[in-house]
Amino acid sequence: MDIVIGNLIGFAIIIFLFWKYLRPVLSKAVNAQKDTIAQHVSESEAAKARVADAKAAHERAVAEAKAEAEELHKGAVRDAEAISGDLKAQADSEVKRITEHGKAQVALNRASLVRDLRTDLGLTAVDGAGKLVRSHLSDSQAQSDSVDRVIDELESMSAGGPGDLVAHSSELIGLHSMRASSRDAARSVAKEFDSAAKSLDSEALVKASEELTDVIGLIDGNPVLRKRLTEDEDNTDGQVELAKTLFGGKVSPIVVDILSVAIRQRWSSTSDFTAALRRQNALVVLTAAERDGSIEQVENELFGVARLLEQNPQLASLLADHTHDAGKRVDLLRSLVGDKVGSHTWYLLSHTIVLLHGQPADVAVDHLAELAAARRGESVAHVVSAAELSDAQKSRLSSVLGSIYGRTISVQTELDAELLGGLRVSVGDEVIEADVATRLAKAAESLPR
Repeated sequence: MDIVIGNLIGFAIIIFLFWKYLRPVLSKAVNAQKDTIAQHVSESEAAKARVADAKAAHERAVAEAKAEAEELHKGAVRDAEAISGDLKAQADSEVKRITEHGKAQVALNRASLVRDLRTDLGLTAVDGAGKLVRSHLSDSQAQSDSVDRVIDELESMSAGGPGDLVAHSSELIGLHSMRASSRDAARSVAKEFDSAAKSLDSEALVKASEELTDVIGLIDGNPVLRKRLTEDEDNTDGQVELAKTLFGGKVSPIVVDILSVAIRQRWSSTSDFTAALRRQNALVVLTAAERDGSIEQVENELFGVARLLEQNPQLASLLADHTHDAGKRVDLLRSLVGDKVGSHTWYLLSHTIVLLHGQPADVAVDHLAELAAARRGESVAHVVSAAELSDAQKSRLSSVLGSIYGRTISVQTELDAELLGGLRVSVGDEVIEADVATRLAKAAESLPR
């Protein structure tokens, strides 16, 4: 019995402990499990609902996609039809444009063909005429007649009297590159020299030219001195005294006078000052030639040398090349013309070569020839012909040109067989192209191109 009671008490204690301590834990675990299961059930229901919603949304999207695809298809069909219409219209327009362009191109090609044909025929005609003219002008009398016809034409130009053409003042020879103030200054120097040199003979003038050449060379080679002599316009008396101090007693009085007059003038630039002195130096020698009565010879010799240099540009370039010593350049000139020209011509040429300052040698010598003609009260007409002009033709041409320009014209001739016939006349800057070759060339140029 005691055992039973003890067992019951033990069982009761176990039940008490179970109820007291284990049951709450187990109850809590069971409740938690229930909650978890309930949550899973709830989530499962929610998932089913979402699946159903997704399915419904999918079905709606599929339906909308089908509707949109159908609409896109219809739009594509409409666009294709519109594009097809546009392409057809463009094709029709392009066909029309190409057709019209083709017609225009055909017309253009036809016009070009006609023009080329006319040009070819014209050139053939001009070429044929040229051959006939050459054949005709192979006779010396025919060439002479062509010259006479040109002189007749020039004579008709002079019908209005002097002044029909612009005359070039002899006083401006060698001064065209200067500004007005420098040109006036150079003319003043020349005028004062003519007055001061009246009592000097040819020998004294030649000596003065040699001295002036040295003075110009010194001034050209000394920029500081050149500046001192020209740029202080408010102290010309001091500048003149400087020149007299430097050169007085060492050169002829006429040279000092030329320098003094030049210093007192107003110059546009120092280069004009020395250029005017170089020009005046040439006038000194030409005055000496006048005193000796040889100025016409000097003019002719200068013209011949100018033509020689013009026909030999390499020689002209060597004579003007400042990288070579001036003495060697003068020696080169002497080997060419030293024994073929008079003393005055040689002085002019040698002084010019020594003092050349950037100017081509042939141009400088040409200016000397024009200056010589101007000293004789003449202007020079450079006349190029295919055959030698007779004295009568030269005289008549000189007279006709004198009537045109209103002053005496000295005719200097040159031969060029390529002119065929007629004349090419240059007076100053004016050129009268009345030669047969030029007229044939102009006839060819006037043909349609």
